[in-house]
Amino acid sequence: MDEGIWFGAEAGGGASAGEEHAQAPGRRGNPQAFFNAAGSSESSGIGSSDNGVEARVPLHQPVMAEEVLDLLRPGSGRLLVDATLGDGGHALAWLKAGGDVVGVDRDPAALSRARARLKEWSGHLHLVHANFSELGSLAVENVDAVLFDLGTSRLQIEDKARGFSYLDDGPLDMRMDRSRGTPAFRVLRDATEQQLSQWLSELGDVPTPRRVARAILRAGPPSSTLGLVRATEKCFPPRRRIKNLAKIFQALRMVVNREQEELSRGLAAAVDLLRDGGRVGVLTYHSGEERRVRRFLKRESGMCICPPGLPVCGCGARERLRFLRPFGKYASTEEVSVNPRARSARLWGGEKNAG
Repeated sequence: MDEGIWFGAEAGGGASAGEEHAQAPGRRGNPQAFFNAAGSSESSGIGSSDNGVEARVPLHQPVMAEEVLDLLRPGSGRLLVDATLGDGGHALAWLKAGGDVVGVDRDPAALSRARARLKEWSGHLHLVHANFSELGSLAVENVDAVLFDLGTSRLQIEDKARGFSYLDDGPLDMRMDRSRGTPAFRVLRDATEQQLSQWLSELGDVPTPRRVARAILRAGPPSSTLGLVRATEKCFPPRRRIKNLAKIFQALRMVVNREQEELSRGLAAAVDLLRDGGRVGVLTYHSGEERRVRRFLKRESGMCICPPGLPVCGCGARERLRFLRPFGKYASTEEVSVNPRARSARLWGGEKNAG
């Protein structure tokens, strides 16, 4: 590894961030504090079996791994900030190509699984417990690539206690990081019919959103996933019920985790971290994410996104990036056949301009 960031012998090991990095200062990062006040290093109490999760748990498979590597160009000593580390599938591919990884995730259980999975590469890896909107507080610069995979892990969905799935009963929580934020049942309790209807429409493309919002609020609102299903399932004909339940859960998850606002801040911070010629890649899974990512990349590549007819540009368009995938790239039919989750994935990319 070159003299970039110094990585500790164990990713997220027993040393504090300051202790790890004080041993070998590097030109890319602050040796005294790898992560500043907005977040905390994974070394602050995330064990390899946190929340009962062990290495033997089946791991989430990364979507479009080959396409991601082709876009972001891994290589010896090249630094990737994986802003949504998850179980570390994309990071593993980068590490195998000889690169270094800063892995960021808001879910402590995901960080624990990734740490176990990537133990062999611990000397080239540092894990950070934080939201990707806090990338600006990472004490790194001149990064070669930043990756956002906006999908939800199968393991998160299948954990009944997390409340992400309409297929199992559990508490209606939906927080990616249960150490902070407001659980879904409280968000619903405090929401008005107008607010809830707007969320369902804009974030989930739910048909008849006002009717669905009214049904949810009439139900209490519900405090369990099964309660939410029972409150809303009769709003749709049977053959469309499952698809629309998924949309309801998606919209509520996005509200609980403030995903749209966090994404905008995370993307802006990612561009600031990149060196000239560095690249950002984003995997989206539904139209709401696609719209926001595409608008961001268009604006950052100098294309005005203001409504037509305005006398002057007010969107702040500036040519910081070259938009590499203006229409996004879809997963191959071969991948979709073995990993159905890739069906809705779409990969976007941009390259930072010099200066």
